Amino acid sequence: MIRQSGLFFLLAAALFTASPALAQSTASTIGTVVDISGAVVPGADVVVTSRDGRTSTVHTDADGNFDAGVMASRVRVSSTGFETATIEISGTGPVQIILRPVNFADSVVVTATRGAERLPSAASSTVLTSAELSNMAAGALDDALRSTPGFTLFRRSSSRVANPTTQGVTLRGVSGSGASRTLVLADGVPLNDPFGSWVYWNRIPMAAVDRVEVVRGATGDLYGAGALGGVVQLLTVQPSRTRARATFDGGSHDTFRGSFFGAAEKNGWNASGAYEGVRTNGVYVLASEVRGAVDTRADSDYKTGFATFGKRGNGWHVNARGAAYTEDRNNGTVVQVNNTDWKQLSLDLGGLVGGGVLEVHGVGSTQDYYQTFSFVAAGRATERLTFEQFIDTAHRGVNAQWTRPVNKLTMIVGGDFRRTRALQDELRYALVAGVNTPSAPFISGGTENVFAGYARANVAVTDALTFELGARADSWKSQPQDAALAAKEVTYVSPRAAVSVRAGRVQFQGSAYHASRTPSLNELHRRFAAGNQITNANPLLNPETLTGVEGGVLTQFARASVRATAFFNNLDGAIANVTLSSTPTQIIRQRQNSDTIRATGVEIEIDSRFTSTLSASGQIVFTSSHFRGSLATPALRDNDVPQVPKVQGGLALTWVHPKWFTAATQVRFSGKQFDDDLNTPAFVLGAYAVWDATASRQIVRGLNGFIAVENILDQQYDTARTPLRSIGWPRTVRVGARMTWQ
Repeated sequence: MIRQSGLFFLLAAALFTASPALAQSTASTIGTVVDISGAVVPGADVVVTSRDGRTSTVHTDADGNFDAGVMASRVRVSSTGFETATIEISGTGPVQIILRPVNFADSVVVTATRGAERLPSAASSTVLTSAELSNMAAGALDDALRSTPGFTLFRRSSSRVANPTTQGVTLRGVSGSGASRTLVLADGVPLNDPFGSWVYWNRIPMAAVDRVEVVRGATGDLYGAGALGGVVQLLTVQPSRTRARATFDGGSHDTFRGSFFGAAEKNGWNASGAYEGVRTNGVYVLASEVRGAVDTRADSDYKTGFATFGKRGNGWHVNARGAAYTEDRNNGTVVQVNNTDWKQLSLDLGGLVGGGVLEVHGVGSTQDYYQTFSFVAAGRATERLTFEQFIDTAHRGVNAQWTRPVNKLTMIVGGDFRRTRALQDELRYALVAGVNTPSAPFISGGTENVFAGYARANVAVTDALTFELGARADSWKSQPQDAALAAKEVTYVSPRAAVSVRAGRVQFQGSAYHASRTPSLNELHRRFAAGNQITNANPLLNPETLTGVEGGVLTQFARASVRATAFFNNLDGAIANVTLSSTPTQIIRQRQNSDTIRATGVEIEIDSRFTSTLSASGQIVFTSSHFRGSLATPALRDNDVPQVPKVQGGLALTWVHPKWFTAATQVRFSGKQFDDDLNTPAFVLGAYAVWDATASRQIVRGLNGFIAVENILDQQYDTARTPLRSIGWPRTVRVGARMTWQ
């Protein structure tokens, strides 16, 4: 492992002493176009105005360079996904032009229409480009996504230390349990665990991520049961030309990360590959006042990667991808560990059929998951293994979708099939004559099959008026491994209607939707423990159903964009972790269909480009989420839904100067929330705010050094109560280098 002090010294010196090197020329204006992370932008359009008033257009080459051919007085640079930049030129030396990503008002979000790229959509969405992600101090993708409105995991912990089973996404206050009610995709393939619906956020190497799209609001008409809260999609860099990226960084907690991506294309054939590995000593998750001898640092060492191979012809394409991921975790004590071994193969092909575009995606994966649980004695001096779980999961899926534009109408028609089989062996330990002895295996699990068909029509009545109308029908069957349990079978329909109207610089949008989520195999068949709490599975769970509306307004004025969206959701039969009994030594909960959760709120976002070098963004979400029914779970009536704060948000400032460096700072904050369904005072998680910052500078062309500091003030904030207090990620300094070859 690289010594952290040496790495810090070398890169810090380079960061503040190096300067971008550009060749000198006196015959014509030359320059380089880069994004805010320092990566070059090839293929950009450069409109040149010469000093005698004539205009011409040139393009940047593979290294982001251009030669105007004349001495220019002005250049205007544009490229897809970036704001147009114009600079006045008075000297004769080379210039460097930095392009910023477009603001949210101008972003094109393919996820909202399941890949139909040219369709407008009435969905509320946020896009984070790879350049923006590079300017965040966050050490993991889920931490970076907390800068989008309302995004949170089941608990506040970073995925770097949180147990994988708590890494389900919550959007818009429809929580109540650890299951993810948001679908997470990577290039159209689900990243949600097929057994438990949680998400391994580091499965995709960060060097391979081109952008992340977050679509808020139920999109069950296209995506089905997993998308009650919305959809998050990671889109990777496409192998459309030869290119490479790499990032190395190291720092606090003896952490070192390497992330790589490379791609090549020739004569229609293409290939790409990516790899990422992390080693770390981790951090303590329990507050210092409650730690004991059994408590250790929680860490996550992982290796992940993928390889693709494809061919593109005249109007058709075929691509194959193989991916693998392995992770070893310590969950904060000597005995509590878990590890994951996941492999996946996927194939997609597409072409022009019947006047439209047909896309077919197939995926298959296997996963071995292992986890241990323990009993910790009072004083936390000793610990005893209580049960361990071995879960083998096999998943298969196929999706076919046909998209055809007809004048002002664009039709999307598709179908899904998914099959998941998971088998769990659980060994339970008890003291027998002073010896911790395992039982015979307790076998559980089952098989889940989903058949679905969907359709959506998008009608662009005028340039300013768009309607969407869609629906999806799902047939779900869950067959338990235990023959004594009855199979569950449900058919349901998920409709959605939306409208978008633009009047000048103001756009209004609204939608209404009805969608369902079926319980995961994890909720049906797997129990878990946290602290002195045990949460049991429930094979009798039924689907939960969301009915909601949202409406918003987006406007642009001067150099700022502002969007406000109000939402109202009723989640009937919400699956929640319901307390059955509570004593000072043990709390027993069970997953149950509770009564209605009502979640209402307002999201406000702003993005302002003050000058060519300084920009700011901010977002805040106010949410009221309560249990409203009284029949199924009367003890919960009017209680706050666990893990949902009443207010959360963030602010960010970015300063970019082509001759000096890029600096960015972010603050995220959250109000208090409860960690239990009964809203017990001992289970309150307090409000908090965390401040991060980064700085980067080009050392030579294609190589940038950076420094990132998370939690600058080293705030110790609550992430869980079990009932012992768990705390969030401490101050962390990372120093690294980022290389790009486009």
